[in-house]
Amino acid sequence: MPKSAPNKVYIIGHKSPDCDSIVSAIAYAEIKNALAGWESAHACASQDAPGEPHYVYIPARPGPVNHETATVLSSFGFEAPQFVPNVYPQVSDVQFDKPMLVPEGAPLRDVWRGMLDAKSATACIIDPDGRLSGLATLGDIARAELYAPAQKDRYSFPMANLVKVLGAEVLAEGQPEFDGRVFVGDIGVDWARNAMSACDMLVVSDRPDLQRVAIEKRIAALMITDAGRAPVSRELVKLARSGGTWVLSVEADTHSCLGLLWQAVPVDQVMTKHDVATFILDDLVSEVREEMRTRPFKLYPVMDEHGRPTGMIGGNHLADPAHKRIVMVDHNEKTQSVEGIDTAIVLEVIDHHRIGSIETDHPILFVNRPWGSTATIVSALARQNRVTLSPALSGLLASAIISDTLAFKSPTSTVQDRLEAESLATCAGVDLGKLAKAVLEAKTYIEDADPGEILRSDFKEFTVGKSRLGIGQATTSGGFSADLKRQLLAATRNLMEDAGYALVALMLTDVTEGGSEVLWAARDGSLAERAFGYTGVEAGAQVFWLPGVVSRKQQFAPEIMRAVRELERS
Repeated sequence: MPKSAPNKVYIIGHKSPDCDSIVSAIAYAEIKNALAGWESAHACASQDAPGEPHYVYIPARPGPVNHETATVLSSFGFEAPQFVPNVYPQVSDVQFDKPMLVPEGAPLRDVWRGMLDAKSATACIIDPDGRLSGLATLGDIARAELYAPAQKDRYSFPMANLVKVLGAEVLAEGQPEFDGRVFVGDIGVDWARNAMSACDMLVVSDRPDLQRVAIEKRIAALMITDAGRAPVSRELVKLARSGGTWVLSVEADTHSCLGLLWQAVPVDQVMTKHDVATFILDDLVSEVREEMRTRPFKLYPVMDEHGRPTGMIGGNHLADPAHKRIVMVDHNEKTQSVEGIDTAIVLEVIDHHRIGSIETDHPILFVNRPWGSTATIVSALARQNRVTLSPALSGLLASAIISDTLAFKSPTSTVQDRLEAESLATCAGVDLGKLAKAVLEAKTYIEDADPGEILRSDFKEFTVGKSRLGIGQATTSGGFSADLKRQLLAATRNLMEDAGYALVALMLTDVTEGGSEVLWAARDGSLAERAFGYTGVEAGAQVFWLPGVVSRKQQFAPEIMRAVRELERS
């Protein structure tokens, strides 16, 4: 039995992704796909994976790629991972219905029968290019029948529709569209001669006199009912052809034919054309559900990227949408995760930070190592699982290790980081020293950088008790200008006020001097002294230098968290 299409699993790092986060997502996706039997994430869309359950792993990022990461990716021929701003359930996660597609101009009879056959109450009316023109429902068709009298003053439809609905034999043809009055053959000859015009139709049985008057008046159409007992003469047919009058021969009686005229009306005339709600695959289920509450239909079109209906979705489809599956890399705290993490199914965590606030409903693979880089862990996992990495991917991982350990100068750096980086550099065929110089040059590049971009490029959020803390880090070689630091300090204060943080701090880490200048904005003026008073930092300080402090994870954030806990207890 063939298996279903593989389920997507996003391997994704933290908000404001850095080089380690992006590269680890790319490399771990390659490893997982190799173990699942895929050549790559792109090669598995139409295949079946071995084993159950079968997943395809897609590297993703919840934010923009910074300059350093973009440089590293380009150096080894990689593109940035797919941008995934949130992991809330989307329309693409829903099993919606196949759409009933009906071309413009289709007779109501065909649409009605198609709906019954498809057990669908709503049809998408499409133009010749397949794009949506409107929606028609069984209710629309029922109203068309209900309000269609036995004899209507005026009808408008393609004559081809009428021929199809009546199963008529065409004896003579005229203009393709009919738009006029319908007369029945119980009228007098003189009255008919005066009343009928070129745009009208006469429905008549065995009345040769009326038939002749109609054809001589060159009306639009003549329908001969009860054709078995009232055939039209060859002479009149010839006259009709020369005058451009349709002549239809129908077996049914006059009353039955009149009752079928409404079925020839094109669906365009009854469909809803304006203010039709449509959705796309990227729409959030929560927003779709809210939009449906204000709309009259039970089903709505789901559009593809070309604006063509690809499905139909209703409230019943949204009752229990599928949840996205993710693997978290380079973080394990909800506050640092992609938006919607609470709605996603976390399958794995690969990280080298403190264990924070993540909770799961089921056991997962949780790999946490006290090493200097998640890329180091990913490299070790590749070797443990006997997955051979390409030279390009090896160079990419080595670059990420260098970046996160500041070329092994960070106090978080371990022997394992250097060993993995050396092995990866050898596989990539690059000199580790030269690679480190290039990575650090890209890491400290700040030319033309926007202050807000610098603050957000490597920004992490922490929660301690009731306090939300935001800590950013930017790396430089030689320091920042006084003017830029003033702008950065203003951006730090603004972010604290606008986002409701208890503290926002930006570490300006100088790899040359081996320390960090800190731009500090806190609601409690004593927090800086509580955290770093032992280094001489005073209460109320907004800018201060911390010698030897280059690691947010090991040296900076723990001291702030300790101070916040003390402050909350006091």
